[in-house]
Amino acid sequence: MARVYADQSRLMGTVSGLVKEIRPWQWYKQSILLLGLVFSKSLFDPVAVTNVVLGIVAFCAIAGATYIGNDIADVEEDRNHPRKKHRPIASGQVSIPVAAAFGALLFVGGLTLSWRLGPLFFIVILAYLAQNSLYTAYLKEIVIVDVMVIAIGFVLRAIAGVVAIDVYLSPWLVVCTFLTALMLALGKRRHEMTISDDPAASRAILAEYTEETLDHLLIVVLSALVVSYSLYTFFRGGEWMMVTLPFAFFAVFRYHHLVYTKDLGGNPKFLLGDRPFLVNLVAWGLVVIAILYQDPSQLLETIT
Repeated sequence: MARVYADQSRLMGTVSGLVKEIRPWQWYKQSILLLGLVFSKSLFDPVAVTNVVLGIVAFCAIAGATYIGNDIADVEEDRNHPRKKHRPIASGQVSIPVAAAFGALLFVGGLTLSWRLGPLFFIVILAYLAQNSLYTAYLKEIVIVDVMVIAIGFVLRAIAGVVAIDVYLSPWLVVCTFLTALMLALGKRRHEMTISDDPAASRAILAEYTEETLDHLLIVVLSALVVSYSLYTFFRGGEWMMVTLPFAFFAVFRYHHLVYTKDLGGNPKFLLGDRPFLVNLVAWGLVVIAILYQDPSQLLETIT
């Protein structure tokens, strides 16, 4: 009987570890696929919504397989990291063969669903996989390139959301997504520099950075982001989209404030736990939807 309980406990530990390995708390990253749905004014199109939801599921599966592959490749490095050493593979909770088999299952399922969403979506998924493979094998060791490649991964998500519903791909969507992701990646690097006495032991590329360098880069990217979003509202979004500028500026400034005062740069998901940031994000989304889906000038004429 004791052996049965031990086997059950081991099985539950493995299942729990596999769930942790696919990082369900990071699935919020796939919400970027919704941008194309919202800004193409397809939010209330059931076919478009269905395709984007399926696209999110496909990306979650592929991302999960990628996380597992990266953790297997980085297992020794993760064991020297103050936080990553507790990951299921690094800690030994999940064996490498079991993790590899589960990752392969997610990989095949994600690719199959991606193909059903169309050749262009499938190509974006392949590009995402290539980007992750290159990052893991080589690009993560090149200073500045490492954070840029991470940002490109988010751009590919945004593009996937667009091709899933076959609408126009705005260059402003690409630029603003890239700069936002780059901002978050730099904030994460800065956090990693500050939490460890020997940052290079947990991530080799950190030996190439200094806190001062990251601070300067972060300011440059923040500035470029607010300028890019402003230009979008001026030249593409229409005059009413300029109403959203205060929300965008507050979000960027609030992030900068949190990075330096509350050290939230290491895990961007904690931004959603910051009430001012979350309220501002929701307000921005509601205002954007109101502007895109109901011409404010017509609304004012109706009211008056």
